[in-house]
Amino acid sequence: MKCPICNDCTGIEIDMHADGYADNLLECTRCGTMWIEAFEEKILLNSKVA
Repeated sequence: MKCPICNDCTGIEIDMHADGYADNLLECTRCGTMWIEAFEEKILLNSKVA
């Protein structure tokens, strides 16, 4: 699995929150992009890179 913005595959993590986690909510530690993977699709939630 790799980031849809920077294509890095080493820093992908499941995004954790105080109230739990979503197993399909992913975050790239390199560029800060967050996305959801559902039904073989990537849905971009935010991107900190221009």
